[in-house]
Amino acid sequence: MNKTVAGRILMGLLVLFLFAGCATGGPASGSSSSGDMPAWFLDPRAAYPDDTYMTAIGTGDTRRAAEQSAMAGLSQIFESQITVDVSTAERYRDLVSSAGNVSESELMLAQSTNVQSNQTLLNVQFGEAAVDTEGRVHAIAYIDRMATGRIYQDLIRKNSGFVTAYMNEYRAADDPIRKYAFVSAAAVVAQSNALLLDQLRIISQVFYAMTSLPYDQRSVLQEKSEMASTMTISLRVRGGEGPLVESAVREALSQERFPTADPALLSIRGDVRIEDIELNPKYKSVRWYLNLDFTGPDGKALVSYNNQGRASAVTAESARSFAMDDINKAVKQEFVGSVRGYFDGLVQGN
Repeated sequence: MNKTVAGRILMGLLVLFLFAGCATGGPASGSSSSGDMPAWFLDPRAAYPDDTYMTAIGTGDTRRAAEQSAMAGLSQIFESQITVDVSTAERYRDLVSSAGNVSESELMLAQSTNVQSNQTLLNVQFGEAAVDTEGRVHAIAYIDRMATGRIYQDLIRKNSGFVTAYMNEYRAADDPIRKYAFVSAAAVVAQSNALLLDQLRIISQVFYAMTSLPYDQRSVLQEKSEMASTMTISLRVRGGEGPLVESAVREALSQERFPTADPALLSIRGDVRIEDIELNPKYKSVRWYLNLDFTGPDGKALVSYNNQGRASAVTAESARSFAMDDINKAVKQEFVGSVRGYFDGLVQGN
């Protein structure tokens, strides 16, 4: 083949991540050496009919890198149409993993690490790899539409069972903290189920048309929002930077729709300190301390959070500013994450 023509084909593949499928029972698992490129690379649609498989071709210096690139290509097909909330995805994995009644392949979906994307895909496999005349490795990743559609349908059905059970627990509970924990868990799984349905729609219209939910997602989210509005929080943080920390906590909790009030059902109490220290005479340094307690109606601490760190800069003002950046990050990611973890723990029986 003319090298100019081959180069144009290669560039087209790198830009578009072509779809395809295999007409003869699945891709081969070998690899081709440099020289003539295989048919699946030169004409993917002919080698892999689109009605049977979804595929993407990736390129890298090694086969591993090429496969990661191919996986990212598959993910991007979904990413252009589906938005993923990372926090919800993490909570969903924890809730599903603790349930104990999902299969190994379904746990793979719940626990797998995404590759260059926020999309986690199920049942992705890798076919052939080939090396071109310039030593670059090309690999193909594929999803069997029918087999994968069946797996998605089964997991969506199990998730629906979780949502129904959590909503039943929510309605039966008297304690507002437990009520919120279960309706929040139901909302997390319902949102993740909606993501799976969106992915299933792209993978297999046949299985998508056959799949229905025994609950109304909008109603679940509405009940979660209404319950969150009753979870009022009183907020007090001592220290010179206390008002700034209170603002960071208030902003982070707004994602849960928890209103701040006084008096309130729940409370957050703590203190923050930033002290000058000597580390390097060329810089100004500070050490910061943060303590926050999330307490229930009886005053008992439900979550106790303690953290400290250091920051340095050319000026004392900049060092304190960097310290506040670290404190804000700790509040929004770690402390509020611990609060969410407490509620999820109630659902998991911890």
